[in-house]
Amino acid sequence: MVVDLPYSLHGRYQAIAIAWTVIIIPPVFINLGLFYGLWYGKPQMNRVAGLFFLSLGHRPITHVTANKTTVLTIPTAVLGVFTVIAIVERIWKLIQPSPEFRPIKSPRYALDIFQWGYFAALIMISALISSTLAMGDIRPDGHELQTRLISMPAPLLMYFLATLTLLSLILNGLKVKLPFRFGSLDAGNVVRPAVYYVVEDIVAVDGNGGMEYREAFTERYNDSPIFRRMIWTLSVVWMVAFYIFAGVFTALVFELPTAAVYAVGWAGPFPLAGIMAVWTIFYVKSNLKEERNAEGRRESVNGQHSEDERAPLLDSRV
Repeated sequence: MVVDLPYSLHGRYQAIAIAWTVIIIPPVFINLGLFYGLWYGKPQMNRVAGLFFLSLGHRPITHVTANKTTVLTIPTAVLGVFTVIAIVERIWKLIQPSPEFRPIKSPRYALDIFQWGYFAALIMISALISSTLAMGDIRPDGHELQTRLISMPAPLLMYFLATLTLLSLILNGLKVKLPFRFGSLDAGNVVRPAVYYVVEDIVAVDGNGGMEYREAFTERYNDSPIFRRMIWTLSVVWMVAFYIFAGVFTALVFELPTAAVYAVGWAGPFPLAGIMAVWTIFYVKSNLKEERNAEGRRESVNGQHSEDERAPLLDSRV
């Protein structure tokens, strides 16, 4: 019998909408607004920059238009503040005395796989931004290379995620076993596709599914061939999509006019990721329906009744 997942999107649509609004506003609207407002801005925006640096203990800058490195610094610094807030909020949930949000049998301060991946991605992006800003005014190109490089965090992130997913698929296909505890899995378990770890950690922590969801999700994966096939396919599709998107946006960032690349690099991936998310929902619902039908046939053979047809991970109802 397939284990029921104790999580449903019904009643959570408003919370999901709010969460995605919070995710999108800093990198898209605030980030782009500050960059273009300061780069091509008016005296009012210059005063905003001056107040920003004054708040950091520096001398206020009165002519931001004469210092383009400053313009590149402010939006990324503001975005960094939002990132730190998100990290602190998530870690706080993981290290509570109650193990509710932590991986199964995990020590209090071990965190989860998604969080460690988050840290690795943050280090890479921070290194890109810091090294780009450190160039200063040494190149006589009107900061063109700096602008293009600082527009690359999203493509870099997609390359990184796609490569981790590829590695997980290779290890899973070769039946490589974990030499140590990895998230909720004990040593000796075969490495699982990357989407498995992402879904488990995000739903359990950010979606408040908790320990109950982690346990049910693990058992569902172990017991259902259809569920395992779905996780594998999702990992492959997202990996390929990220490689393609990253390649496309890298080309765009280095080929388009300089004035456009910041918007393309930072905001362009979001609509495509949204399309992929919609496809994922319908694909998951289709597989869960197939899984329920197969379970219903088995129960009919055993003289049992099928359970509630609602799919707990992603409801089959719209």
